[in-house]
Amino acid sequence: MQIREEVRKAVRERDSLDGMRRAFETIVERRKANAERFHDLQSAKDRLRELKEFSVGNDELLALAVSSLRENGCRVILAETRNSAIDLIAREVEGLSLVVKSKSNLTKELHITEALSERGVEVVETDLGDRIIQLQGGPSVHPTGPACHLTREQISALLSEHFGRPVSDDPKELTKAVKEEISGYLNRAQAGITGANAIAAREGAIVIVHNEGNAARCASVPGRHIVVTSSEKIVPSLRDAVDVASLQIFYSTGKLASAYIDVISGPSYTADIEKKIFRGMHGPEEVIVVIVDDGRRTVADREPLFCIGCGSCLTHCPVYSVVGPLFGTPGHPGGQGLSLLSSMDRLREAKDAGLYLCTSCGECKVVCPAAIDTRKSILKGRQACIDQKLEYSSEHGTVVASVRNYDNPWQMPRARRARWSSALRLPSRGEVIYFAGCSTSFLFPDIARNTVSLLRSIGVEPVYLGHSEKCCGSTVRKLGDVELARAKAESCFRDFAEAGAKVVVTSCPGCYSTLDSYDDLKRNSGLRVQHISQYMADHMDRLRISPVDDYGRVTYHDPCDLGREKGVFDEPRRLIEAALSSSAIEMDRFGSESACCGAGSGVKSSFDELALAMAQERVRHAESVGAETIVTACPWCVKNLRDCQGTNPSVSVVDLTELLLSSIAKER
Repeated sequence: MQIREEVRKAVRERDSLDGMRRAFETIVERRKANAERFHDLQSAKDRLRELKEFSVGNDELLALAVSSLRENGCRVILAETRNSAIDLIAREVEGLSLVVKSKSNLTKELHITEALSERGVEVVETDLGDRIIQLQGGPSVHPTGPACHLTREQISALLSEHFGRPVSDDPKELTKAVKEEISGYLNRAQAGITGANAIAAREGAIVIVHNEGNAARCASVPGRHIVVTSSEKIVPSLRDAVDVASLQIFYSTGKLASAYIDVISGPSYTADIEKKIFRGMHGPEEVIVVIVDDGRRTVADREPLFCIGCGSCLTHCPVYSVVGPLFGTPGHPGGQGLSLLSSMDRLREAKDAGLYLCTSCGECKVVCPAAIDTRKSILKGRQACIDQKLEYSSEHGTVVASVRNYDNPWQMPRARRARWSSALRLPSRGEVIYFAGCSTSFLFPDIARNTVSLLRSIGVEPVYLGHSEKCCGSTVRKLGDVELARAKAESCFRDFAEAGAKVVVTSCPGCYSTLDSYDDLKRNSGLRVQHISQYMADHMDRLRISPVDDYGRVTYHDPCDLGREKGVFDEPRRLIEAALSSSAIEMDRFGSESACCGAGSGVKSSFDELALAMAQERVRHAESVGAETIVTACPWCVKNLRDCQGTNPSVSVVDLTELLLSSIAKER
């Protein structure tokens, strides 16, 4: 499996992305510092979401934009496919020797630079970062900072080789060298290609955001200006377009304004002689707008098209932090690119680009200004892979087959499921049922026994189904087999009802989020599903806790399924505060923006090196605030955060049940 080898290589060489990670930290810090200065930020984000829901896929809006642009003197071409778009653009520059180009995600998606070069047209990237990437021959790592992973020393070596002379690693010298070269190309170019950040349908206006001034020069090349865009960039009005641009600037750079926001409504002209229009005064004689569809207008899931290209999701993505642009597609790095491919039913491409690398942690939605649920689209893509009978990895195939045949992901005999409970003499009928689940039963029996002890400490004798307990389907649900997952959940709910249960308590967040997601099954059975942290927090008045100080400085790691998926943030923290003699400390990323440990959604089973690398980053977050112990409320988070540290851990990792039980034991 080629992607596995690529992942292993990327993990081994992850230090090469240190510059990218530092740049991302700078963006996030700047964004936090300027958030209060962005007037009514939340309202702006809400309007963006509403705007995208109205605009994307709106054929009437597209028709209005085409009509307005043509009325303003633009030549508008609709390209149905990527190949037709490339052919149309190639026809527009046929016979030209030099074309200059500014930054554009769509042109990277289409590989326009490479396609035109193959036809004998020299295409020069005029954005500093894109030009460096063009010379290097590697992928971009961020929409607005394509070369932010490269150090000044690496860029110096690259430019020295390119120019055939030493170029200092002083940023001013590096910038000057590239600027002088690009200026020469801009002066000689016969056509310019740009993208569009937004298009105002009513005014027929193209909005382009940039910092370096190069996009304006590309748009002003005498001859022709070719705008390569797509229908999801179209919004009703110029005010809407500027609002989109403002959010893109803020989320991509952390700044409130860009150096330039250009509004172009057609070719340059003058009417200063007898009030007659003369086009091409100080700019191109023609403005050609190529609107690329390539499957966008017929997608069933439009949400991936709400993206404004700010790259905010990348700055928080745990997978991207480790492997960079290996996860994603040209022009659309990270999970957003995979969700876009999946929505277009280009599933083989999505698989090759990392569809199964996503931990489905959901942080991308939290930090996205349009609240795009990339996780949901990726899981839909995995489901579509099953529907179209595209093969799993061997590890994932084994997991699914094992759930189907053994009722657990590890081919363990069913008879071993209840071994952890053999000495506990748990009843088989009652109102509160403890659902241990596969992971806790087979791999983490101490957590299962701790959970039972906690329930008993507040006077609850939990029901346990023993060997009859089924898999809830959590793992296969995240791998895309929703039919199998549903069948497993239905079987569980039948067993719960037969046992007379009213409340189901789990110690695994994956089991909790899965069982709690079936509203109809809960409604029909009259059952409530809770994680142990919720149940214990609801009954804190029964807890006899004597605070302990055995764990040093403690921080809490939010499991993704428990926190972002189900909104359970406060309950574990209240329990931890009660169990400790001193207050816990928070990591820089906590709550809804907590970093994923890397173990979820089948990543640990198929890409263990990647899962461990993500966990190492999370441990560093704890170390950076001086934590000596990480408390979490998920067996898999415990395992991965321990595994990544090897035999000589710098930070202890304990499950919430262990902490609570130790404080109760001290009281006794």
